[in-house]
Amino acid sequence: MGQEQPLITRGMAGGAEGLVQRVRGDHPSARELDRITEAYAAHSGIRHRLWLDDQAGVLLFLACTDSGNGAGGLKLHEVPLCSASCTQVLTDLTTAVLLRLASPADSYRTRCESDRDIGALVQLFRVRLAQMRCEHSDGAELVKAMRAQIERAGDEQQVARRTAFLGWYLKGAYGDDVDGLERAERDLRCGIEPGISTYERSAARTVMAWSRYRDLIRCQVPQPRLDEVPSQKQRGRGSIHWYYEFRTIGRHLTEHQMLELRAKLPWADVTSDSLVLDEWSHPTEHPVFRAAGEIVSQYFDVGLHFSQEGSRTLWLRLPSTPSSRIAPYEDGSGVRSRIVDDGLVLELHREEADGELSYLYHDPRPWLEELLPLRADLADGDVRAPAVAWRAANETLMFRKASKRPSMPDGLDEDELNPQLQALIRLLEEIP
Repeated sequence: MGQEQPLITRGMAGGAEGLVQRVRGDHPSARELDRITEAYAAHSGIRHRLWLDDQAGVLLFLACTDSGNGAGGLKLHEVPLCSASCTQVLTDLTTAVLLRLASPADSYRTRCESDRDIGALVQLFRVRLAQMRCEHSDGAELVKAMRAQIERAGDEQQVARRTAFLGWYLKGAYGDDVDGLERAERDLRCGIEPGISTYERSAARTVMAWSRYRDLIRCQVPQPRLDEVPSQKQRGRGSIHWYYEFRTIGRHLTEHQMLELRAKLPWADVTSDSLVLDEWSHPTEHPVFRAAGEIVSQYFDVGLHFSQEGSRTLWLRLPSTPSSRIAPYEDGSGVRSRIVDDGLVLELHREEADGELSYLYHDPRPWLEELLPLRADLADGDVRAPAVAWRAANETLMFRKASKRPSMPDGLDEDELNPQLQALIRLLEEIP
């Protein structure tokens, strides 16, 4: 990491695992900032470890001074948050991340890469917030200090990033309901002279600034695209692109099941653990139209549907029945479930019909592979997937469809989402 900083308050010999256990023992409430170190490793090839203990006011930094894992290449640093050394560590670890986020079209080949860096940015926000709270315990004073940072920004990128930081903080600290936004509005106005317009600083707009900053980065990352599509003459009048893919997990179809599927769907590509139907037809003439849920129930463990008009669905057949935990998120459209034998089929759906050509060149073939781990997560009791689907069906930047929001599970912040949840968000909340 460039030149060594004079910040060591504790140096230890021994393997990495011993040092990690020491951190966990001495700082049980510390949050690991894994996205920052993953993003740094993507640039440098060196894997450090980093934790934030905001209660103790320190950053724990396990530095690997070479590319190996030998004990001689490891040093544990305990860095006070309000110190020049802490700022230097963060600068060294995140400079490459901020440069990539400033030019996403040139920096990222896949959405997974940009999601990782956005998660690293959120973890940087967490440390910056902990640093500022060392000096500003009052909410209004903290917001005022954040506004001052925006005004001191040196360029447009810094203005956008610091405004996004303020929006991220407001949403987390105040919430985005009416009462929370009113409280945030009062703190945003604190210290502003009467008569000065506060429209640009309104709480709702500032909260949305974080989402817009994040979404602007993501929309510039290349997505899988079809090289060509059939002409209208080739595909027939009124035809659209339909894609279905079904998989088994940890088992195979029987020969009898494969024969049944080939008889029902002669156009499909059927193997011992999958079925793919990729074709052009009129919606009501499609052989799987309104039958995909039954196909999952009878034969498969997961399924994916895509239509070029924008609608898409993910089916997950679960080996157990966590229906009571899923029930709060069922809304009849975005999240549905039904009992099948001793298990449950969960349907996560996005209904969108922006027109025939909206998603004409989108290639859905890579999507299901990324989503497969969600089934094991749900079987283990992780209900973030139906929570994401409820949010996608009922909330946007501009409005809320549902009158009452169910209690959301922990772990939905950008730096806490695993790759399969990020993929689900792309499928249901965004253009994948």
